Amino acid sequence: MPAPMRTLAPLFWSPDLGIDYAAPSLSLDQLLPKVGQTASAYFERLDHILPGETLQLIWCPPVSDLNGWSEQPSEIAQSHLLRVRIDGPAPMPPAPLLDIHQGQQRYRFQVLSCTPLLAFLQTQPLDPAAWQLARIGDEHGNTNLNWDAPRWCARAQVQGLTYLVAGDGHEGHMQMLLEVGEQQWVGLLSVYLSPGGNDYDLGRRVLEGAELRSIRQALAKARPLSDSQDAYLER
Repeated sequence: MPAPMRTLAPLFWSPDLGIDYAAPSLSLDQLLPKVGQTASAYFERLDHILPGETLQLIWCPPVSDLNGWSEQPSEIAQSHLLRVRIDGPAPMPPAPLLDIHQGQQRYRFQVLSCTPLLAFLQTQPLDPAAWQLARIGDEHGNTNLNWDAPRWCARAQVQGLTYLVAGDGHEGHMQMLLEVGEQQWVGLLSVYLSPGGNDYDLGRRVLEGAELRSIRQALAKARPLSDSQDAYLER
């Protein structure tokens, strides 16, 4: 049975597209990579990108690309899931627009498909084996779900879904997209970022037992999030 396709979120999408990022408004259609196009992005070394590999990549608009969805949660609705084939390393631009691009790995790829992220997630069938919450150990040798005792937690509503983000106090960073219903809670996307690597798990899965209790408790104490900037994207 072939291994499932890896899902990654690039460290940064390449900004050298000839777009004026200082403009008061930007065109989403101009920013979004197109099917059949050659595009590029910066990746973490832990991602271990291989030429010829086919990947799923989460594309985010500029503010959340730079600062994360927690800074601009409305941009989750404008994020997309791309299927790409890696061509190989891409040359660095002669003058990176930001210091954060210095020394990063940049790869070029062919865009095979591009789907709105939420539309993709909401049309997936329920799958109890899609993913599971990570466990972390403590100094006493015990293991707990990474959502059991977050150091901080925040939430936002995005097109009827609940976005939950948290930090575990041990350099771990968690995110989840949820369908919160009266009868059941369904996770659509589970993200766990840590120094050991980043996991992006996609699939609709009913939360039960300890996982449901952990997420319920986190949501109950989460502070509300709002966009850090005014809307600037146009179709």
